[in-house]
Amino acid sequence: MGRRSRNVSKRAKKSKTRKKTSLKAFLFLIIVILLGIWFLINLVDKEVATTAKVDNEEVDQIISAESKDLDIIESNGYIVKPNFKEPTKGIIIYGAGGISPKAYIPLSIIFAKKGYLVVIPEFLFNSPSISSNTINTIINNNKTVENWVVVGHGSGGEAMSENIKANDKIKGAVFLASYPKESVDLSKSGLKVVSIKGTEDKNINLNLYEERKKLLPIDTMFVQIENGNFSYFANYENISNATITKVEQQIQTSVQILNLMDQIS
Repeated sequence: MGRRSRNVSKRAKKSKTRKKTSLKAFLFLIIVILLGIWFLINLVDKEVATTAKVDNEEVDQIISAESKDLDIIESNGYIVKPNFKEPTKGIIIYGAGGISPKAYIPLSIIFAKKGYLVVIPEFLFNSPSISSNTINTIINNNKTVENWVVVGHGSGGEAMSENIKANDKIKGAVFLASYPKESVDLSKSGLKVVSIKGTEDKNINLNLYEERKKLLPIDTMFVQIENGNFSYFANYENISNATITKVEQQIQTSVQILNLMDQIS
């Protein structure tokens, strides 16, 4: 009886040990999940908390008017391309945090009508900060396009700046009301760079804008759009003053980007 009692006691202890181990593993998993959620919340841009409303009716009218000469495809965002030629140059647009890729279709149409392929990727929670290998994936999926320019609006500029040196096919970058991430030095990158902002932009951090100019190539073209704002680079609700129209701001923006496209090869 004594030996049997000891065996029962040992089994009970082992069972308790296994339960304790399982509980520790469960608690560890919960902690990892909570840390992951915390990390994700901190990674997502603050402006994503209130997603900007796209002017859907306005954008749909523009799409309808231009659909004859262009293919506008919804696929992990949008692809806008000419149907009258096979593009050999392309533009990737990283939208600002909280802005649907659809809002950038009107600007993209201007480029597609000139014969360029335009890709506007969609990001988790509309946050470009959660992009990992997006640029390389787009380039690998469009092998006939030999040269690319990447455009970043707002926080999209910081996000794309981390990846634009990773592929030899990327020849240029455009910062719309934006600047590179603090840890990204593009000054010796050899890229053609244009930085564009509106004079009525109340969203951009002007201190960081000035401070991070040193991270850009010495021949960067800095352009100011008179009476332009932050939101008129795309078609969504106006969040700052402007005394010009969306169309005027986007035309002025497109002129600078098209000039850049002419310079890359």
